[in-house]
Amino acid sequence: MDTNAIVREVEETYEKVKSLAGWTVDKNVVLTITSYYVTSEREFDAENLNRAMDALKSKSGWLSPLRGNLLPMVGAFLDKPRVNIETETDRLFEKQRVLRGVGFRNTIHSYLAALLMTDNEELYDHEAQRAKKLYNEMKKQHFFLTSDDDYAYAVLLGKRNENPVAHAKLMRTYYDTLRVEGFRSGNELQWMSQVMTYLNSVFDSQLVSQATEVLDYFKRETKVRPVHYPMIGFLAVFGVGDDGLMKIVELTRALEDSKPFKWKREMALSIAIGYVMQELTDMMEETGVSLVASVEMILQAQQAVMAATIAAMAASSATNSSSD
Repeated sequence: MDTNAIVREVEETYEKVKSLAGWTVDKNVVLTITSYYVTSEREFDAENLNRAMDALKSKSGWLSPLRGNLLPMVGAFLDKPRVNIETETDRLFEKQRVLRGVGFRNTIHSYLAALLMTDNEELYDHEAQRAKKLYNEMKKQHFFLTSDDDYAYAVLLGKRNENPVAHAKLMRTYYDTLRVEGFRSGNELQWMSQVMTYLNSVFDSQLVSQATEVLDYFKRETKVRPVHYPMIGFLAVFGVGDDGLMKIVELTRALEDSKPFKWKREMALSIAIGYVMQELTDMMEETGVSLVASVEMILQAQQAVMAATIAAMAASSATNSSSD
């Protein structure tokens, strides 16, 4: 891992995304789009992203949740190599329509959740029904915390076809156990508790210990906040060791000193975790090593965490700005 090269790439991509997005788009969103292109090792192409955003706008009304701050981020997720943007856009709207049909609300989070559904049209309804059943059980376990920002996790985890009642109870068990271990209560801890069930449908106390060790390590070496909890959950789930954690801290420190992160230092750790996770995923793909889940599912999981977390951060920024 060439830290300096990564920082340069982040800085260059950030300036390109910032120039395209304009000053009205939240800096967290710009940094997330930057991270998405850098970690997926794709060259940012302003023309392609513009085409994706135009396609989304052409199919959405003026009051659509897609017309908000997160339009460039959804566009970036659609901007994949060798795809037809118009076809991908039509597919996204159809998936979101199916999700709304089973009871999910028309919010930006239902679009983010739709991104995680299969491209097999015959499975749309099945996946949507599974996701809604799991979401309903999650809400029974945490009535006030469970909201539309959990949609992406419900879709992602619903694909595992576990018993939704037992699955949601397992999430609650992880939530309560992690809280006792020093994690703060709140939405971020709920997302983390959902992540902890990603590979195993049985409670694993060792997983809690690993997550706690990762949290303690980051507390000693850098600034960690609740917004990082879901990614810490994935580091624990995939057993990222000391070498990986040291790489994350090294990259975090380098990013924190660069211009784009001057007022958004918490994003440095998020991007560093995403980059190292992507690096590990590439290694797994090359060596044929399997961590139960496929490489595609791991990438989807990272995308879900990134999308749901940044959407919440952007909403929080908007609320704080209006309060000020």
